[in-house]
Amino acid sequence: MRVIFHIDMNAFFANCEISQHPEYAHKPMVIAHDSRRSVVSTASYEARKFGIHSAMPLYLAKQKCPQLLIVEPHFDLYRRLSHAFFKIVSSYSYIMEVASIDECYVNVSDYIIEHHIHPADLALEIQQRIMRELHLPCSIGIAPNKFLAKMASDMRKPMGITMLTRSNIKQLLWPLPVDAFFGIGKKTAPKLKAAGIETIGDVANYANYQTLRQLLGRHALIYYNKANGRDDAKVIYQETDVKSIGNTTTFEEDISDEKLLEDRFKEIALNVSSRAQKSNMVSNNISITIRYDLANHITRQMNISSYTNDFERIFSYAMMLFREHYNHKPVRLIGITLNNVVRKDQLKIQMSIFDEPVKEEPHELKVDDIIKTFNKENDFHLMKASSLLKGEKTH
Repeated sequence: MRVIFHIDMNAFFANCEISQHPEYAHKPMVIAHDSRRSVVSTASYEARKFGIHSAMPLYLAKQKCPQLLIVEPHFDLYRRLSHAFFKIVSSYSYIMEVASIDECYVNVSDYIIEHHIHPADLALEIQQRIMRELHLPCSIGIAPNKFLAKMASDMRKPMGITMLTRSNIKQLLWPLPVDAFFGIGKKTAPKLKAAGIETIGDVANYANYQTLRQLLGRHALIYYNKANGRDDAKVIYQETDVKSIGNTTTFEEDISDEKLLEDRFKEIALNVSSRAQKSNMVSNNISITIRYDLANHITRQMNISSYTNDFERIFSYAMMLFREHYNHKPVRLIGITLNNVVRKDQLKIQMSIFDEPVKEEPHELKVDDIIKTFNKENDFHLMKASSLLKGEKTH
């Protein structure tokens, strides 16, 4: 049986700051620029007790908690600690899929068999190691598939470990409100409730499939299977078939302040860059999406002079597109996508056919150098995708 972990860093940006400034611990704190028109990027758990959450206008957060500590974001720090987090996790299994800058899936089936260790004990070991080495809390979901692992990691925060199997989903998963169903959005949940589908258990036991399909669309059967604990999706540790890497953010309230929009673009660029670098993917085409309302949105793209996955370049090009095409109306959603992505090592092979060097960022290490250094420092045997069989080992 597969054993999948979903590891989710708790209040990541806030706890990154606390790791560098212990005096911030146990205080209601948010990551945001300290101006009236700013929005909250991340709230500490102490701040959340006051009803403060991500994307809330900062002035409203201050009203809810007058003693609120406001910390400016430090994206270089978040990138560095994110890299260190993934490095720790990958030391247990190379079958790791980066979901965002602060979360990942990892297939630990082989490790558990080889080391004769219980999944819960391994999860505790990883959790404690991340806390010991990085001073960052995380929650870990343990399950036979990705969906249940993701749902499990959300059940106990911070510093929780939860195991979900098909034998205990009736007790742990089914009572949860349908809003908590990963993959079902805020617009779909009210429609389900209006049809009498209040919980995940209601989805799992809904008798009228045609009605369910009308509510959930062509993916209705997938949601039905997931609610019953079935999910065959693999942990994708090499994104060889991926054509693009992107991320979007929807705001709870429309934003028209350009500085705030720039901050949100920076967070998205950081996320996209992290995923691309972890997958060893690069692109020479970038696009942005701006949605003003349900009926009015634009997507604009541009070719760039050289292949890259660098955060600063992605952010810079995204802002060039934004400044050129933004119409100064309130914005509901923004996004950044790297299009036509290719593996960096494969790009080198293709270009060598024409005897033309690949343009690279001067500060970027070559893949072989990264692997050599990683193996030396970690007593690990990491290989390029070309040396591995496709797919993942399962037992």
